[in-house]
Amino acid sequence: MSDDEDPRALERVLAYDAAFVPRYAQRFGRHLLDALEVGARANVLDLGCRTGYPTVDILERWGDARVMALDVDPHHLELARARTSGDLGHRVFFKQGPAAPLRFDAGVFTHVVGNLIDRLGLPREELIAEAARVLAPRGQLAVTLPMQGSFAEVIDLFREIALGRDLLGVSERADRYAQELPSEETLRAELDRHGFCEALVESWEFTLDYTSSEALMGDAAIEWAALPEWRWCAAGSAQPELVLRALRTAVDTYFEGRTFELTVVGGCVTARRPA
Repeated sequence: MSDDEDPRALERVLAYDAAFVPRYAQRFGRHLLDALEVGARANVLDLGCRTGYPTVDILERWGDARVMALDVDPHHLELARARTSGDLGHRVFFKQGPAAPLRFDAGVFTHVVGNLIDRLGLPREELIAEAARVLAPRGQLAVTLPMQGSFAEVIDLFREIALGRDLLGVSERADRYAQELPSEETLRAELDRHGFCEALVESWEFTLDYTSSEALMGDAAIEWAALPEWRWCAAGSAQPELVLRALRTAVDTYFEGRTFELTVVGGCVTARRPA
């Protein structure tokens, strides 16, 4: 990275890689990798490759696979490229660009993968539609994302704060946040609408544990996984910082002397294009 680039951008990339990937992203990516069925000469499109996970793992597991890895952020791509120097670098091409719309011809990939597609900042059905377009017949889609039930403890605290302070906007946003996390039925319906078959949705649950609200709100994993949505919920009030402060107070009050366990329901979705 050149000296004239913003050092804060590098700090954010390193924080993402050091905290978010092992603490959060890998918990999803392991399921994605296990769900992939990769044959000879696979041509894989990785949507939102970030710093190279799980791109590198795909290259290492399947020795003749080729990967086109997309990401919108050049700083993440720079670290991903550094991880694939040598022999791996001959089988991967990193490209800066969004996960949708895609500038590829129809039917050119055997696999489309996306770890944590909820963090790509695009409508889920737009991503599914583009994946359907660029997949070859019998091509496999494999994506992960958090599902309904995730972050329930914080969502409930937002509702309680809204009720106690008569903040209808916060309550409405908290409800919408909870509802927009997909269920298995929602995901199956979306895949069906875009012509996929053999859809499978695997779900599992884990917790992120915190000793205080300071640990919770200062966790780089939370910054990437959920904090934008929490700030959006708080912005249903004219004074969002006061709502976030009330959230911190509630965590420290209710869980004083105990571990605050934040639930995450992971989902891994696989499907195929018809022959």
